[in-house]
Formats: sequence, structure tokens, C-alpha cells
Amino acid sequence: MEWSCSYEKKLEVWARMEVIPMNQIRYSGGVMYKSAIALKLAPVLQQPAIYIATELAKYCREIVNTEEKKDVVNFQVEVISSGMIYLKLTDLTIANWLSYLTSFPLKDDKQKFQVSVKHKSPQTINLFPIQYSHARCCSLLCMGERDGIITLAPIIPENYSQFWFIPTSESIPWQKSNGELQFLHDAEYELIAEIVSTLDYIYCISTTKKAINWVKVANSLSSAFQTFYGQCRIWGEVKVKTPKLAQARLGLVLVTQSLLRFLLEEKLGTKALLEL
Repeated sequence: MEWSCSYEKKLEVWARMEVIPMNQIRYSGGVMYKSAIALKLAPVLQQPAIYIATELAKYCREIVNTEEKKDVVNFQVEVISSGMIYLKLTDLTIANWLSYLTSFPLKDDKQKFQVSVKHKSPQTINLFPIQYSHARCCSLLCMGERDGIITLAPIIPENYSQFWFIPTSESIPWQKSNGELQFLHDAEYELIAEIVSTLDYIYCISTTKKAINWVKVANSLSSAFQTFYGQCRIWGEVKVKTPKLAQARLGLVLVTQSLLRFLLEEKLGTKALLEL
């Protein structure tokens, strides 16, 4: 199509505009983002927003289909009548992403990822709820390994945010045989969404000059974990009847521990304790 052929020119127009953010939205059952890019481009390109959004959605699908692994669909794209674009991560994408986070520790590359923000001294803010959640994560992981639910390998270098990782030979079964994620409870998906949000804050360049409130970010992750911990059992009947679900839940605990430690030590300037 003519619009597709002149896509590079349209990107030049886009580049001259203000940054258009893609925002995560919360819904039960996965991870979804929305973008108002078509609404922003409509007056510049003098085209209806719905037309621009539809063409962008087609372009996104073409990118996916030209990848070497055509069976891997990273996201589903939906366009609504207003011109808003919604992108939903597939269960396979979430499973692969969680597998990576638990098997390949994230290195704290301060040169590339350090965000310069001003925040209060740890002595002037209450970090106990965050410290408690981190210590609880560590306790659950140690119990899980002791009871044979998961296998953990220690991480020696100090420049990693995890104490342990899952060896690739002992990977967690994140998906059921039908391809759906193991998870059953809204609290599990809320924790996944909060993990995604936290990683966006850490690794994505902010579209504004406003400083990130890392205490708020850490408290949100801590709160989501506490809800998950209170509503999603790992031991007892779950361990006996659905051991793969127990493994997957401990996998979420490991990712949460990694992020809480990073936030405590790299963003809030305090030590992340294994126990209180």
C-alpha cells in the first residue's frame, strides 16, 4: 500500500514530534499496553486516526511474520474505533520472559541503566515493608529448594541483583500442555503486571524529566507480592496435586526477590537482607 511504502517518511514526521508513550494497563489475565500514537499522528498526517492505527497494526504483524521463528507471536494487536492501539503479550511471550528472568540473572549495568534521581535518605523513610517482603521471598525460596520443589543455583558475583537463579536444565514449567500459563488467581497476574511495570521503570528511558519515586515503585511491588503471598498457596494441597503450579509460583517469588533487592540496594541505598 502507498501508506506502507512511505512508512519511513511517516517515521520522520513522528521523530519530529513529542515522545508518545506506551502505557501499561491493568486487566485480569495478562499484560497489555495501549498507545495513542495514531491520535497524535492524525492531525500531522491529515488521515483518520483509525486508518493510521489499522496500518500500524498491520505493520506490527508484518514485523512478527518476518522473524526467523514465525511460530513465535510476541503480542496480539487490537485497534478500537477511537484509533487507540492495544498490544497484549501472549502467554508464550510471558512464559519465555519469566524463564529468562529466572535462568539468566540481570546484571546491574550502572553505566547503561543507572537513573539519576533524588530521593530521601533511607533513614527518613520506612523501608521495613519492602525489607520484609524481600526477606520473605528469600525464606520461601530456601524452603522450596529444601522441599525439592525447585532447584536453585547460587550466584557468586556481587553485581547481580539475585542471590540464586534457576539452572536451564531445571527450568520452570510456566505453561500448561495447552499453552496457557499455569496461573489461576488474579493475584498472580497482578504480581506479574507489577513486575513488568517495575522493569519498565528500571530499563525504559523516561519520557518526562520527572524523577521516579523509587520508594513508591518498591512499595507497589512489595504490596503486590504480599497480596500474592496471602492468596496463592505453594505448599500443602498445591504442592501435592499441582506441583507445576507450585514451581511457577516460586518462580514469581524469585523474580520478585531479584527486583526488590535491586530497588533496595541500587535505588534506595540500603542493604537487602536475607532474613529479619
